[in-house]
Amino acid sequence: MNASKLIALVLFSACATACSTTGGVASVDRGRNEVSIYSTSDKRSALENPAKNDDVKETENNLRKNLRKNRKDVPSILALAEVQVAEGKLDQAEKNCHTALRMELKNKDARKILAEISMRRGNYDLAAIFLNGVGGENAKDSGVLNMLALIELERGNNSGAMELFKKAIKTNGNDLAARMNLGVLLLKYRQMAQAAVEFERVLKVMPAHADAKVHLAIIKASRGETAAAQTMFEEVLKNDEKNPLALYNLAVVQKDGGQTDEALDHLKVYLKANRGKSGDNDQVMALIDDIQKAANAKGEGVSDEEIQAMASNVQNGDDDKKVASADKPEKAERAPKADAADVAAEPARDDAMAIPDDGGGQSDEIGDLEKQLSK
Repeated sequence: MNASKLIALVLFSACATACSTTGGVASVDRGRNEVSIYSTSDKRSALENPAKNDDVKETENNLRKNLRKNRKDVPSILALAEVQVAEGKLDQAEKNCHTALRMELKNKDARKILAEISMRRGNYDLAAIFLNGVGGENAKDSGVLNMLALIELERGNNSGAMELFKKAIKTNGNDLAARMNLGVLLLKYRQMAQAAVEFERVLKVMPAHADAKVHLAIIKASRGETAAAQTMFEEVLKNDEKNPLALYNLAVVQKDGGQTDEALDHLKVYLKANRGKSGDNDQVMALIDDIQKAANAKGEGVSDEEIQAMASNVQNGDDDKKVASADKPEKAERAPKADAADVAAEPARDDAMAIPDDGGGQSDEIGDLEKQLSK
């Protein structure tokens, strides 16, 4: 297995239980009326979109009913704000946080949610101010530590992020978001065995956690455990048939196993869905080229007209978006005001999917990361 061809997603998100900031539903417990959700802005996550999940919608409706009866129910106000963050309704979520703070000036959960909102808006400095206001690196809250780690990643301080992810897990061993993030960072730097441990622990708690399953499958594929990896990718695709990471990596496994027709079929689905970044599309086309060359070497002709047409459409679509953006720039969301009373905030956050360099993840910080792991 040529591990350098496997695309790994870097999922930087935060998770909470009951009703939390999110971008994807990790699990639903109807009996306990709990929904575990992640904060993510990357479309390549295999977790279910909360806006399309009936349990999340029902939770939102129940919260609104509670608030109609008692408009001063701060926990319900903040739970509703978290759902609104999940749905991308940042302005509404922000207003609810400020409403809660007017009633409870020192409410930490409201400030953590404001940090989440700031991060989604790309205002990481403001998010850090909110988080430092609720304890910062000395906080006994794994969600705060996880978000601070995400900020360090955004700033390019991978070693600092590693330390904070580990600290978050020590604070709360059940913080699956921190475990996911730690595992993804380890995977990026090819620390396969240690990354696998983190994903296995997530799956032990949440066997259906799709993103953990994708990552563990990538590791298994890189180890040559292709049958197990293929099964795991197929399981993810049963629930999300257009998930780009599962599609691409399954195609890699199939191509290496001689299943060229199946591999090409999955890559076609990938290109049609076009949910990945343009750089990912380039990598897909490179894989298709490898498949075609291998087939031609065996005297097996592989028609690429449909694939090239789809690739052309994808490229043209990207170009059109760039032109439209230049002609009519999108209106940026209003950044939250940093009043003295509002400086501090709540958990969770963004995930950014990244494709590790084919050079094996070489970095000046690998030594530092390994030192962090040995602590």
